[in-house]
Amino acid sequence: MKASVRKPFLLKMWENYPKLWKFLIDAGILLKYKTLKIDKLPNKIVLSSSTVLFVNSEENRGRALLISNGMTQKRMTRFWRQAVQAINPDIIIDVGVNYGECIFSTVYPSHTKIYGVEANKQLFKYIEQSKEVHPNKSQIFLFNTFAADKDDEEKLFFVDQHWSGTSSASYMPSHQMIEPIAVHSITIDSLVQGNAINKTVLFKVDVEGYEAFVLKGMTGIFDSSSAVLGFIEFNSEYIKKSGIPINEFLAFLNKYFTLYIYRADDRLVKANGLQYENLKELFNSDYIHTDMILASDEGIIEFLGV
Repeated sequence: MKASVRKPFLLKMWENYPKLWKFLIDAGILLKYKTLKIDKLPNKIVLSSSTVLFVNSEENRGRALLISNGMTQKRMTRFWRQAVQAINPDIIIDVGVNYGECIFSTVYPSHTKIYGVEANKQLFKYIEQSKEVHPNKSQIFLFNTFAADKDDEEKLFFVDQHWSGTSSASYMPSHQMIEPIAVHSITIDSLVQGNAINKTVLFKVDVEGYEAFVLKGMTGIFDSSSAVLGFIEFNSEYIKKSGIPINEFLAFLNKYFTLYIYRADDRLVKANGLQYENLKELFNSDYIHTDMILASDEGIIEFLGV
């Protein structure tokens, strides 16, 4: 029974061959919209939930979202919508919002507080536009800041001008289309300020290898909430670049959660106690790029029905 590994071909293409990647994105835009003129392209997408996602039609990831009708990460979006319905969360936390493909993908219960964190200031105006037309806009709190394990430290954040989805503080992409910016850090614990005590929390963290630092800044939430369900991207190459030993990261996750990873058929496999060598054998690869579900209680997964 093999787990599902996303092959690094496409992941590395935009980093090592940005001109080729841009050509492929442009080809997709031309096929769908019959034009490459920016003023002829839409700047928003109506999602299947009838919510709206605003994007920059000049930026490659924004264009990819236009091509895919706002669904470049179908597994994540499917999980997110199911989780919101199943666990009726009190607190939502999305770290690494990007354009908001996750946070704006669905409608939330009226009691839910929704926190969105994105360090890339170039994306923030689009995120705010999406919030303003969302049915739960009064419950959504957006922060253009950098989530980390310590408060008020100055960090260098690498904004990828070619593909916003690979902007990161854990490493600098190899191509030259990078704008380093200084940002101040904040922990998610400080941001939420005790609002998660005895509450049900749903979170997503997708920060290109910096996940370990973000999650360390959430331990107060993990300790005080009544239930936690999370979705993270697990990329072994990016984690190594962040300076965190992978087995150390896995030990941290196992301390707080029951871990699950996806099989090739998108079914979840329990992965508690596994170390990096076990994962490499399970994935039949030294390079692991997949999604991981974190549950404070196994019953949450059963209740979720995935």
